[in-house]
Amino acid sequence: MKKSLFIIFFVLAIDQSIKIWIKTHLFLGEQYPVMGNWFNLQFVENPGMAFGFQLGEGKIGKLILSVFRLLAVAGIGYYLWKLFKKNVRPLMVVCVALIFAGALGNILDSVFYGKIFDASHDCDANVAQLFPKEGGYAGVLQGKVVDMFYFPLVSTTFPEKFPFWGGEDFQFFRPVFNIADASVSIGVFLLLIFQNRLFGKQKQRLSPRKILVTNIFFGIVFFLISVFLLLTYFTLFSKDHPLPMSKVGIVIGLSAALGLGMFDLLRRWPKFEPNVETIPAAADEN
Repeated sequence: MKKSLFIIFFVLAIDQSIKIWIKTHLFLGEQYPVMGNWFNLQFVENPGMAFGFQLGEGKIGKLILSVFRLLAVAGIGYYLWKLFKKNVRPLMVVCVALIFAGALGNILDSVFYGKIFDASHDCDANVAQLFPKEGGYAGVLQGKVVDMFYFPLVSTTFPEKFPFWGGEDFQFFRPVFNIADASVSIGVFLLLIFQNRLFGKQKQRLSPRKILVTNIFFGIVFFLISVFLLLTYFTLFSKDHPLPMSKVGIVIGLSAALGLGMFDLLRRWPKFEPNVETIPAAADEN
């Protein structure tokens, strides 16, 4: 339980610290290039769901979405609490904790940001104030979610003879998102990747080779997440945009050390004993 609480508070701390910094330092639509033209921090406010999608129009749609989010967070939290009482793999708890933390992170924006910030406008390039004397820009459950990660990896135009979209501009990846969105996506991604291990009873314990491959996989994932987060924080507190290669090199070095540290931690982690249907006598334990 302590590990899942650590994950939840860690994700929330990173998510909210970046959102508050972006909200109080950038005007709406302002952009900081991080690396080249393909990784940018761009201040966007999202009145709807993850990755900029919306549910309905106006205050009614926003209220419905906020209530739905609250119910979803309550349901996920209850499921996570139930998992504590079961003999499930630690990875299952980690995945659900990531999803819960991400959902809660965006709920905090919807519930509180309208009350504690004044409005951000792109037309007059104003930077929002925290706890303004005049009050916030919206009521409870009417706050907008702050997004900032923008990855226009591919920008091109479809050929004129291309069916349906001929001559139109194409960009991948267009949606702007935040740490909370990423946390939910990572949790769901891991559930899909390891669904055979996490759901139902296993017919046999994992071999040492599969355990090694899994540990390497999570070491690489932790390395990539570390690169992403460190590049973000370096950019927030740097005067140079995009970051100079010297700082990028420092980020990669630190991230590599963190990735190796995660691999070593998992390698020495006490082996989990799952409920299995049949276990060959000579099988290696997980």
